[in-house]
Amino acid sequence: MSFTAIWIDRENAKLFHFSNSKMERVSLRSRHQDHHTHPFDQLDHQQQDRKFFAEIATHLADSTRVLILGPGVAKHHFQNYLVEQLPAVAKTIVGCETVDHPTGAQIAALAQKFFNLPTTL
Repeated sequence: MSFTAIWIDRENAKLFHFSNSKMERVSLRSRHQDHHTHPFDQLDHQQQDRKFFAEIATHLADSTRVLILGPGVAKHHFQNYLVEQLPAVAKTIVGCETVDHPTGAQIAALAQKFFNLPTTL
């Protein structure tokens, strides 16, 4: 079994994969240039989100349980993307929680507690 915790905002995603008594970390960055968009830029903004979400989703293929974390609405947008585009992956989501801007160690500890994993990884 493989568990993944994702911390996501509009610009970054930090993935923590737990499997076979080890943890691997992957960091991804969105290509967003700006948080503030004009109405005519909204379509481009949504297309950038979809590309970013698709890139993140490629890292979830082997996960049997997924925990999504983040400070704002990006975590919900990502969850909705999975429901609409990748329903099989969406079924692995076991939680979507609000978490501000924790360190990598804090995300790992939260995931280990959530997934009931040993803290020695």
